[in-house]
Amino acid sequence: MPARPCIWVSIRVGWSIGSLLAGGLARDTVGEMSASERPPAVLIVNPNAGRMPEKERAAVVETLSQRFALEVLGTTEREDGIALGADAADAGASLVIAYGGDGHVNEVINGIAGSTAALGIIPGGTMNVLARALNVPLDPLEAIEHLMGKLEGEPRMLSLGQMDGRYFASSAGCGFDAEAAERVEEYLNSKRRFGQMYFFWSAFRVLAGTYRHRNPSMVLHGEFGDVPVAMAIACKAGPYAYFVGRPIDLAPEVSLDAGLDVFALKRMRIEALPFYVLRVLTDRVSSHGDAFYQHDLDKFEITADEPFSRHVDGEPLGRSTSASFTFVRDILRVCA
Repeated sequence: MPARPCIWVSIRVGWSIGSLLAGGLARDTVGEMSASERPPAVLIVNPNAGRMPEKERAAVVETLSQRFALEVLGTTEREDGIALGADAADAGASLVIAYGGDGHVNEVINGIAGSTAALGIIPGGTMNVLARALNVPLDPLEAIEHLMGKLEGEPRMLSLGQMDGRYFASSAGCGFDAEAAERVEEYLNSKRRFGQMYFFWSAFRVLAGTYRHRNPSMVLHGEFGDVPVAMAIACKAGPYAYFVGRPIDLAPEVSLDAGLDVFALKRMRIEALPFYVLRVLTDRVSSHGDAFYQHDLDKFEITADEPFSRHVDGEPLGRSTSASFTFVRDILRVCA
């Protein structure tokens, strides 16, 4: 791991406490962080998250620095959060706080899972699926108070899913929704401007394009047999997403304490879009005639002749002709 110290140092310099406190907050706040009575914590920030105004970020850093001996680190590139989280855990951090959206939280999770470090979450993204599943308040300052209350007890152990070695806490997809995630990442300014609506607009564009008439193009393999499908999503927490605040449940039985659920469509047709939307809005999509759903799986695999898009917690992972999914029990300590 020789590259990690370089990332650590460069980002610490680039996103110091002083720069994150832009907006009129006194530098005297920084001095409060070293007070011996404050518990230590590392805050890893994604300054490019979907909804994170500069003043909000400054208020979060100030509030946390009044409660913790705080070290603030910021990401500048994709997957920086993995290295920063791993470095913090290797250095003995007992609490690593992820401030950002689902993808950023995913990166920090992949850095600290399996270590003694516990995860804290301050929502700062577009959907914040895991934060909602853990009942973390969406208001960042309220999330801090929630975190402080959870520090009074022992961290809970959270089970995760894993796709091709990458942990996920909410969902991992192959095919349709992964292509939509790729499109969202290509136009980050639109994501920040339009939020959740832009994800669904991107999904519609994919459905109207490459998935306009999609027959089975991949195969699900598991204890349930071999099932040809057009797209598949592994779910670990629910709901899968939110549309203007309304939850979208693809896996009605999914549980943080159970194994993996898988939702798939055997084929996709753009003319069936009204029926898909109706069933999504009435929480009946998993019972659609083209749907395939399984609950509480330990593992399954997807294969295809042609490469398909993949994502974990909304983070695109590139294309492959196969994907292996595994349930990993009690691998992450969480203060939530």
